[in-house]
Amino acid sequence: MKTPSPRIFISYRREDSAGDAGRLADHLNQRFGSASVFLDIDTIDPGADFERVLTSSLQETAAMLVVIGPRWTALVKTDGTRRLDDPADYVRREVEAALGRDIPVVPVLVQGAPLPRKEDLPESLAALVKRQVATLDHAEFRDDAERLCDRLAKVIVVEGRPGQRKWWKWWPAAAIVAAVALAFVVYQAMSGTGVTTGSTRSTTGAAATPPAVQLLLSEASEQRRRGQLVDALATLARARAQAPESDAARQLQQDVAMEWIRNVSVESGTSTFADAIKPGLTVIDAALASATGAQKADLQAHSGWAAFLMWRDGNRQLDPAQWYRDALKVDPANPYANAMLAHWMLFRGDDVDEAARLFEAALKSGRAKAAVRSLQWAAFGNTRGPESSRELVRLADAMRRDAERLTERQAQSLWAPYYFALSPSREAERQMLLGALPPDDHIKTLAWAFDDHFAGDESRRRMIRYYAALLNERAGRLPEAREQLAALGKELAGRPGSLQDAVQASLRRVGR
Repeated sequence: MKTPSPRIFISYRREDSAGDAGRLADHLNQRFGSASVFLDIDTIDPGADFERVLTSSLQETAAMLVVIGPRWTALVKTDGTRRLDDPADYVRREVEAALGRDIPVVPVLVQGAPLPRKEDLPESLAALVKRQVATLDHAEFRDDAERLCDRLAKVIVVEGRPGQRKWWKWWPAAAIVAAVALAFVVYQAMSGTGVTTGSTRSTTGAAATPPAVQLLLSEASEQRRRGQLVDALATLARARAQAPESDAARQLQQDVAMEWIRNVSVESGTSTFADAIKPGLTVIDAALASATGAQKADLQAHSGWAAFLMWRDGNRQLDPAQWYRDALKVDPANPYANAMLAHWMLFRGDDVDEAARLFEAALKSGRAKAAVRSLQWAAFGNTRGPESSRELVRLADAMRRDAERLTERQAQSLWAPYYFALSPSREAERQMLLGALPPDDHIKTLAWAFDDHFAGDESRRRMIRYYAALLNERAGRLPEAREQLAALGKELAGRPGSLQDAVQASLRRVGR
């Protein structure tokens, strides 16, 4: 018999952090596969033996994530006593069992919740406060979840799904020394040799670049293609030193520097963004002095993104919007400045409609579409609220119309609003989601977004069919909606859960 794969067990309270736990589970499913993630022990069949299911699940568990929101310790039973004080409380029993085993138990703090104090926990859970904590910030959920995945990859190895990610996506402390050294080399190459970094361009373009430098540019381009951006910057510093007036070397160096600033992230607790961005920021700062036009605006926008990253480090005196607005004064259509300003607005909880307008302005520029799309998914995907969910659906529809491809990560992000809108308490959010597009366009976008990514996941495919039925109802095609809902109702008979409840409620509304 095949040994079960080690799994990640997610423990959470529905009333405290169901949304965050669901998003985290989707992220883990994407990284490690759904067979490696266990969620919702509280939804097992009522007749099942809880102790047996818990013991069986924990035997296959390589790590437990305890998702803790603001109400995790405070939720009470009907008699007014805390759930956590009840020895039979299922969350308490899950965590107790995991702490009693030699596996990592990670408190995952969400919604700004602090780690519970030892005195607020039952004695059997006191060891939880000594475990290494992970934090999921809603505005940067993907990055935080991916850093958590990197930690888990050391204990979760799934055949055919390597846990490692591209090396440049995280920046360990040892590499900071190399980054600072590279920044110094770049600075020397650009200033000590008399390199000019502005917009002075040779009239002969590529012809002004010596053959040896052309080889360096080709090497740097390949390094960039592989994601080796620090290596590419070092190669380009050599190229600039050998050919200070080379337009091609200058442009490629600035482009790579900006790409580094946009994509860098750090390993939590080991380094800061301020250190990690130095290789790229050195180039950008030097180039800004004499750049003009759209290129100057590009550089200013990325300088603003650097300010945003340092703001995340804790420097709250910085206001990235100032850089973005300065860039827009130079080039009102600048894609980076418009998109980054929109991202910042949503990060700060500002107007979703205004952010959508800025993203649209960025796309109309006709430049940097991939970067704009990435910022759109990050901004709308990490922002709570029905308005952001609506814009996420519209974003997917726009990509479908433009014949773009949806990544698996983007499909997971798009899935979350539909999943959580199933709850009866989220009727208003569900209606806004359904109204994001005309029904026929919405049905096409659902199929385009999910058919390939969730081809083998029957549970998710049923949910897609449920939403297609609701959209047919919305379009006035009641017979078709009834038929689809009735078919789902038969398939879900004997399968209690939120989807079955939603299907039955819809059948009562449209008539059987």
